[in-house]
Amino acid sequence: MERFTLANCRIVDGTGTPGFTGFVTVVDHRIERVATTPPTLAGTHIEADGLTVTPGFIDMHSHSDLTLFADGRAVSKISQGITLEIIGQCGISGAPLYGHMQDEVGKFFDRHQLKRPYSSMKEYLNFIDGQMAVNILALIGHGTLRRGVMGEGDAPASVEEIRAMQEAVDAAMQAGAVGLSTGLIYPPGCYTPTDEVVEVTRPIARYQGLYFSHLRNEGDTLVEAVDEALRIGREAGVGVQLSHHKAMGPHNWGKTRITLEHIDQAIASGQDVYMDQYPYVASATSLTALLPDWALIGGAQKALERLRDDTLLRRIMNETEAKESRFGWDRTRIGTVRDGQDRRLQGKSLARIAENWGMAPVTALIKILQDNEMQVSMIRFGMGEEDVERVFRHPRTLVGTDGGGSAPDGPLSQGNPHPRTYGTFPRVLAEFVREKHWVSLEEAIHRMTGLAAQRLGLKNRGRIASGYVADLVLLDSDRVDDVATFENPHQTAEGIHRVYVNGSLVWHDNRHTGRMPGRALRYYEER
Repeated sequence: MERFTLANCRIVDGTGTPGFTGFVTVVDHRIERVATTPPTLAGTHIEADGLTVTPGFIDMHSHSDLTLFADGRAVSKISQGITLEIIGQCGISGAPLYGHMQDEVGKFFDRHQLKRPYSSMKEYLNFIDGQMAVNILALIGHGTLRRGVMGEGDAPASVEEIRAMQEAVDAAMQAGAVGLSTGLIYPPGCYTPTDEVVEVTRPIARYQGLYFSHLRNEGDTLVEAVDEALRIGREAGVGVQLSHHKAMGPHNWGKTRITLEHIDQAIASGQDVYMDQYPYVASATSLTALLPDWALIGGAQKALERLRDDTLLRRIMNETEAKESRFGWDRTRIGTVRDGQDRRLQGKSLARIAENWGMAPVTALIKILQDNEMQVSMIRFGMGEEDVERVFRHPRTLVGTDGGGSAPDGPLSQGNPHPRTYGTFPRVLAEFVREKHWVSLEEAIHRMTGLAAQRLGLKNRGRIASGYVADLVLLDSDRVDDVATFENPHQTAEGIHRVYVNGSLVWHDNRHTGRMPGRALRYYEER
């Protein structure tokens, strides 16, 4: 039996109530005692004078579905205090895999010289269990599911196809999934009628599952997209989580006033609605998202064929130019390029690249996509500070990285990810709490832990209390800070002294201990 006590630390317990100085004793994987006086049996005594202990942070929006197989240490997440990731977001999940999706996802395993280990959600959770430093809860990706059942087309689902997707959703929920996610801004979600989304979502209601939505639009038709997500939740009878809520593009700044009003009206009517957010004015996604939806029908190879057709290329360029010139080419930077391509492009704006190449930005965009066979990410500086503040101050806003696992070394050290992958939670504590005083430390920790656990319906996580699982973070609230930048993102945060996952020390004084105590949680067991 392993026993240790964090002594003389400031305890911020995840409930939002004021912190207090005390002692936290852990036995094996659970918290045994929380008190203002020393325990009789302390076990290993860890003096934490001047430091703050909090529950482990819950990343409400993560994309680590496959990266955990390549490097289960989850360095970029663990190092910022994350102990639980909600994966399978934006309609893209590691499981379940049907049809050609087994080969599509299999390319990741082939690239990292790993065995292709699973197809169903049950197999996925069983295989990944115990191979990682962080806990996970998995969503079913609507896009992954639809592509597997229906292929890469844009046609509405038939009655038989909807039934097949519903049966797959039901099986995945029985296996332990937490709900369904959609990426209605991406193929094939963007081709999916609202009624079809409702029907595919319905089965999760029997399991008290949640609907996570990357909205159909986060700019010009943001308000309508929020209303659609609320409608899907109402008609399917499930709770709604609005992913990384924001208003993209200077001409759309301020629209969060309207969306938050609609959200509050839904909550007042009895609807279960929450949001999540990352603390940056820049987003990140695939560079292909700049192209018209119709240009992406059929997948990457079909899109490349259209780019080689002069007539279709002219139409694609005209539509893209009309939209992006309004947004601003200087606001879009290249993130990570395909393996073996020109990495000097990473971090540079499309406007600058175009100027260096002596061509129009839209022409540079097409060239980059062709040279990299559509496999390029981008970072978009499209949000206004006032919208970020307005969303964060809403009492139902939780925190998510919107990033997959990375590490400064090893197989996940390549590329140019968004700094949120390493810095989201420390940035909230440093900037939103310590510098700008948007909320108190206790309220911020509540959003990151206890409120997130409450939203997920988790019984024994998200609080520092007797009997709760010992997911814990020991940090210096005066020094915690994000270090990762857009130019140099592979940097771990400062001020995070210790991170425990299920009672096991995983991060200590800016080093990973090598322990892998994380679990693939089954939603039906955690409620």
